[in-house]
Amino acid sequence: MAAYRDFPEYGEPDEAHALRYLQWLQRHHTLFLIAEVEGRPVGFIVVDTNWRDWKGRRIGEIHELAVQPEYWGRSIAHRLLEAALDHIRAQGLQQAGLWVGVRNERAQSFYRHIGFRRSGMRKDEWIKMVKSL
Repeated sequence: MAAYRDFPEYGEPDEAHALRYLQWLQRHHTLFLIAEVEGRPVGFIVVDTNWRDWKGRRIGEIHELAVQPEYWGRSIAHRLLEAALDHIRAQGLQQAGLWVGVRNERAQSFYRHIGFRRSGMRKDEWIKMVKSL
């Protein structure tokens, strides 16, 4: 997707890797939500409600959230994220987590605005953020 254009290091290197990643996502307890404008997909979110944090607690893990850049600023990402958080809450979970790119300040700011905070964990070019529900 074009959403990774400015951060190619965070996307998959080719279509074959992307397909394997999608197959991996499908094997988990995963919710896929797609945002459409006039029947055209413009964004999506993927959440796993059977993920375990580093302490072994079950949490809702957001694996992907992306919106086509030409649709930024229209609350699409916000609505996708809120729907995912509602789904996580409905599963009786008390925490949501995600990894965001170190260089992706825009995304970090967005997640902070929604109530996510840095957990203190970092893995290579990724920062872990969490939100209590």
